[in-house]
Amino acid sequence: MPPDVKSIRIDRAVFQQTIEKKLADLPPLPAVVTQVIETINNPNTSAEELNRLISTDQGLSSKMLRIVNSSYYGFPKKISTLTQAVVILGYNTVRNLVLGVSAFGMLGQKAMPYGLKREDFWAHSVATAAGAQLIAAKKAPRARNVAEEAFIGGLLHDLGVLFMDSYFPVQHAVAMAFASREKKTSCEAELMVLGIDHALVGRRVAEFWNFPPHLIAMLSSHHEPVRSPDHFDICAMVQAGDWLSWQCGYVSSEHCQPPNMTEDVKNWLNWSSSEIDQLKLDLREKFEASAALLKIASE
Repeated sequence: MPPDVKSIRIDRAVFQQTIEKKLADLPPLPAVVTQVIETINNPNTSAEELNRLISTDQGLSSKMLRIVNSSYYGFPKKISTLTQAVVILGYNTVRNLVLGVSAFGMLGQKAMPYGLKREDFWAHSVATAAGAQLIAAKKAPRARNVAEEAFIGGLLHDLGVLFMDSYFPVQHAVAMAFASREKKTSCEAELMVLGIDHALVGRRVAEFWNFPPHLIAMLSSHHEPVRSPDHFDICAMVQAGDWLSWQCGYVSSEHCQPPNMTEDVKNWLNWSSSEIDQLKLDLREKFEASAALLKIASE
């Protein structure tokens, strides 16, 4: 049974302290993930080294190969080794996939039978990732890495929501009930009820897990990219992808109002209504291929 949210009162100061304690107790990412990040940061790393490293974790290596061979990438021939995957996809893409698989795996288990509808949440995450990647491809067509970084930023942009729903399902359900009743966005409701929003929580999780700075920025500043001026463009891509996914009906929660697109992002995009309509069509098409990828990643 869901909590009787009308009868629950939350002390915001106490809740924030509790959040900090839980963050401090959060399990570290698996050693192999940390080693993958460190290895990729080494300019002398080879594809064979990454293959040996990822292969030490049978579950991770199996998922990686299934993802690489999914319809999302659409390679004509089956990729049978991680060495091939690294050579074809590139180091940064492999790092991002390893991070995504591990983060979802550690926070993907639902604690209670109410609160966030995980199926809708996964669909929204995929749609945001696909939207952010489409926007990156249009704004930076010659920079493949930017599109891949935008994709992982979109995929993980609501990691803070997943953390709160996993560890504080009652409190998060209260915030979402407030959002529904008062017609607020998720961030507005979280701040008013809990005193902290999922963007800040996502930042704290990402910092604890030593995510790269640009990914931390995407998690913490996608609702307000001006807060991360050094990473404005990529944060704007994630915000636009998030907005676009809501416009296409891929919503993370039925209780919240759609997130706003800020004026600075609108000006940065500088797109006509016909261009946005085309993006919506492109997103729906790309979502179909991307959904299989996330299904594997979230298992």
